[in-house]
Amino acid sequence: MSQPDPGSNKTMTIASAGELMRPATRRSFVRTLCVGGTVMMLPSVFTACGSGDGDGGGPLGPNVPTPVTGLSFDLRSDIGIFRLVHVLEQLEGAFYTAVVASGTFRTFTAEEREIFTDLRDVEVIHREFVRTALGAQAVPDIRGSINTTTLNGILSNKANIINTARMFEHIGVAGLNGAGKYIQDGRNLLLAGKFASVEARHAAALRDIAPPAGQNANTAFAGDDITDGNGLDVKLEAGAVINRLAMTNLLEPGTLANPPISNAPTATQGVPTADFFPANP
Repeated sequence: MSQPDPGSNKTMTIASAGELMRPATRRSFVRTLCVGGTVMMLPSVFTACGSGDGDGGGPLGPNVPTPVTGLSFDLRSDIGIFRLVHVLEQLEGAFYTAVVASGTFRTFTAEEREIFTDLRDVEVIHREFVRTALGAQAVPDIRGSINTTTLNGILSNKANIINTARMFEHIGVAGLNGAGKYIQDGRNLLLAGKFASVEARHAAALRDIAPPAGQNANTAFAGDDITDGNGLDVKLEAGAVINRLAMTNLLEPGTLANPPISNAPTATQGVPTADFFPANP
C-alpha cells in the first residue's frame, strides 16, 4: 500500500481488499478523505472496473445532492449485486455520520462514542471502496433521498439510534449472506465475506452495549436469536433486504423503482433459500 505523502496527505493507493481491514489503513483512509485527498483503488482490488459526508447544514451535512429516483438492480451480475451493497453502505455511512454530529451523541458514554465513531469510519470506507470499485456503475449519491424527518426523529433519542444501528448491521450481514451464492467471481465472494465479517462484528458490539429486549446481557452479542435451528447466521434474499430498508422509512418514496429488482439472479447462479432474521435485532 502507498501511504499518503507526509507533506501533503493528499493521495492514498489501496492495492488489495485486505488492506482496508487493518486499523492503521482505516485511519489513514478517513484522514485522507477529511482533507479532501484522493483515494485510488488498483484494478486488482475489485473485478468490476469502471463524497465524503460533511458537517453542518442539517443532519446530512451541507451540499446535499439532488434526490435520486427509480433505482433498480440487475442481479444477474456481480455488478448489480454490489450496487445494492453500495446503497446499504451509503445509508449506513450517512446515518453514522449524522449520529456522530448530533447533539444526542454527546450524551453517549465514552465507550459508546468510540464504537459509533469507528462505525462511521468503517462504513464510510466501505461506501467509498464500493463506489470507487464500481466506477461508472456506482449508485449516485443518495443523501438527497434520505427522509430527514425520519432521521431527525431517530437522532433525537439514544435508544432509537442504537436500535436503528443494530437493524442496519443485521440487514448488512443478512443481505451479504443471502447474496453470496449468486456471486460469480471468487474474488468478489471473498470481498463480500470480508464485509459480512466486519458488519457482524459491528452487530455484536452494538448488542453488547445495548442488548435487545429479552436477551441475556452476557450472551446477547451472539444470541440464539441470530442463528437458526441449524446454527446458521441471519440471511435475507435481495427483495427482503429492500423490504427491510423500506420499513425504516429512511428513503423517500420513489427512490427505488417499482419493482426495484429489474432482473433476478439466473438459475445457474443459484436458487433462493429461506430467509432468517431476528424478530428484535
